Amino acid sequence: MAVNGFRVVDADGHGGEYRSWPSKLPERFAPQFEQWRERCKQHYGKLTLPGGGLARPGDKFEGKSAVSRVEVREGMHDPAERLKDMDLEGIDVTVNYSGGPGEEWALLDADFATALCQTINSAKAEFNAYAPERLKSVAILPMIDPARAAAELRRAVTELGHVGMVTRQHIRDKNLDDPSFDVVWAEAEKLGVPVCIHGGGQAPDQFPIAVDRYRSRLEVHALTHPFGGMLAVMNFTVGGILHRFPKLRLGIMEANCWWLPGWLERLDEHWERMPEQAPNIDRKPSEYFMDGRCFVGCDPGEGMVGTVVKLLGAERIVYASDYYHWDCGFPETARTVANRTDLDDAAKRKILSENAVRLYGLS
Repeated sequence: MAVNGFRVVDADGHGGEYRSWPSKLPERFAPQFEQWRERCKQHYGKLTLPGGGLARPGDKFEGKSAVSRVEVREGMHDPAERLKDMDLEGIDVTVNYSGGPGEEWALLDADFATALCQTINSAKAEFNAYAPERLKSVAILPMIDPARAAAELRRAVTELGHVGMVTRQHIRDKNLDDPSFDVVWAEAEKLGVPVCIHGGGQAPDQFPIAVDRYRSRLEVHALTHPFGGMLAVMNFTVGGILHRFPKLRLGIMEANCWWLPGWLERLDEHWERMPEQAPNIDRKPSEYFMDGRCFVGCDPGEGMVGTVVKLLGAERIVYASDYYHWDCGFPETARTVANRTDLDDAAKRKILSENAVRLYGLS
């Protein structure tokens, strides 16, 4: 494939299951699934998209202005169409993520959440089987029950071929450095797959942090992802997760990268002034993040990418298409990175493919 001579690995795409996937959920959970879906519909219906629209499977909005165009491409659910769209963008390999409406604690029912995550992971594996060399995915886990989450991660990696796991920026009332989650991080380290953080601050039944003060999608969406990335970096560094699990890899997705240099500097400054309040680490927070195990996704056209590369190097930034969210740049995302004038070719190679290969342990 390649774009301008660069191989392209999409570190964060979306979709990747056939439309019929809910039919694979055990029949006894059908009532809970309908209840959960209705809860999601009501919850997200309060946050309208540009033009006042809401994206639903199969919706078409041809002829509308760009700002109000909301659609769901068939490539989200049809692997043949997905490959066509990947070819159009110049993407060689994509790693797909789940939607993120609180599957990990769905209805606050551990049995249902576990069945839901298992069904989604199996559905993604079925989708990937169409072209396994190009279609990859990360596993969604029932983090409401960490022991079950670890078991499902093991199944998803060893039996289904998933290349990592995704979790939200916090799990309801628990930060990610809560010791109860160590069983999950230990399993990820043992399996050699990364832990990836992907939003979720505004999901149904989540304990909101800051976003409860805002009512528009503009405000909530602008805040939740980068703020969630900052929380995750603090929990994995200051909170000691990366210290306890020295081989664990970490990815921060869909949060931009502009905040990372300043946040690491601020965490270091506070650690230097009161290290006794961070008993779980023995060096600067930034040294954990910068030791080659941690990565952050960037938006292709994000203005600060070149500055972040100058400050931190290009070795920890990954390209993400965000296909096919309402605000993605399809079909120009990979070309946007390849055509940037603030990055040299070496940095572009790292961002477009090499760093994602290291993050996910791809060949």
